[in-house]
Amino acid sequence: MFLKKLSLTNFKCLSNIELSFEKNASENRKWTIILGENGTGKSNILKSIALVTSGSNALGELLGNSDTWIKNNENSCSIIAELETKKGEERRISLFLNRGDNLSKIISNNRESLHLIDVAIENAERNYFVVGYGASRRLSSEVFSNFDKSRNGRSINVRNLFDNAFALNPLTAWIMELDYRSGDDGVHLIKAALQDFLPGIEFHSIDKDKKQVLFQTVDGIIPLEQLSDGYQNMAAWIGDLLFRITETFRDYKKPLEARGVLLIDEIDLHLHPKWQRKLYNFISTKLPNFQVIATTHSPLTAQQADTGELFALKRNHNCLVELIPFAGSPKSLLVNQLLMTPVFGLETDESYEVQQAKKEYELLKSKGDQINADDKEKLIEVKQQLKNKLPRRDAPASTQKEWELLQKIEHQLNINK
Repeated sequence: MFLKKLSLTNFKCLSNIELSFEKNASENRKWTIILGENGTGKSNILKSIALVTSGSNALGELLGNSDTWIKNNENSCSIIAELETKKGEERRISLFLNRGDNLSKIISNNRESLHLIDVAIENAERNYFVVGYGASRRLSSEVFSNFDKSRNGRSINVRNLFDNAFALNPLTAWIMELDYRSGDDGVHLIKAALQDFLPGIEFHSIDKDKKQVLFQTVDGIIPLEQLSDGYQNMAAWIGDLLFRITETFRDYKKPLEARGVLLIDEIDLHLHPKWQRKLYNFISTKLPNFQVIATTHSPLTAQQADTGELFALKRNHNCLVELIPFAGSPKSLLVNQLLMTPVFGLETDESYEVQQAKKEYELLKSKGDQINADDKEKLIEVKQQLKNKLPRRDAPASTQKEWELLQKIEHQLNINK
């Protein structure tokens, strides 16, 4: 399953949003990255997708009080999604909520749409496979899997998106179970999945006696639980994701090549800028057939998006949230240039202190002959402040190392002509 289009009406703070996932007339987009200031509804877009694709049984565990999903002062809301199956067949599914309706009434009102998903799920649990993560995800201290097969798997797969306290399945548990169940084949899959898993470290081995997963680092061989918080936070959701895919597609020779939808809020959470620049490529390589819909605040993550993949949620002059597509390719811009495009909306790439000092300088200068002695003294102070802190604009465009590399590439191109 791939998403083709999403339409939201009065869903939380989103009055009227339409988001197309089509790359062109014959192909769906695999990546969609959504920016937006806090309170513009980025997380709500992800939750709406999880709700409309959940099916009847999971819906009851995710929905809670239906009134909380309806925009203030409105009586109803709707989620409408257009899907494309693996066979290329199109499906239209929807979820309509009326204020005051209980779960039974909601399922009754949406019976036809829910029936499409329920029938598909009955044929195979992997149909319409969706997995989602919220902005709070930490490595579990458990050694053994907390995967409860008695609960609805579809709700568990996206539960962290709705409940930040929901425990993720520990990476150690997934690796130990896979090794026990599949032997050498399992170890091969583990190594393939964790190759380039975290920058600067490599999967080393499994210590079955101590029930530890070991990584090779510059400081030696270290168990997962002793890695830095940054590594552990990354390992938390990646490990849970790998576990859920391999559990669902257990009969696949290459489960990571299965189709599905990954929803992840603040995808680069806790990541150093070096890691943020590699995450897009890592997920694209490891999960080549997944459709990824993610939110971010980071210009470094946004810069990795291709043409047509980056969107921003912004409030207009009426305070209504609008969806603004990025025009062009973010990859063609420097980070500071990207920050000053409409999707980020910064006025300048200078520090906030310098920006405020410039505004104060302009205000004082505008007084002209009416300026008093105190203002004159303040103007001298602000001018000195700007002189000391104004960033250099005459810095070289490239370092010597970059320049030498460019010359080497040009020389090689001339040889190969």
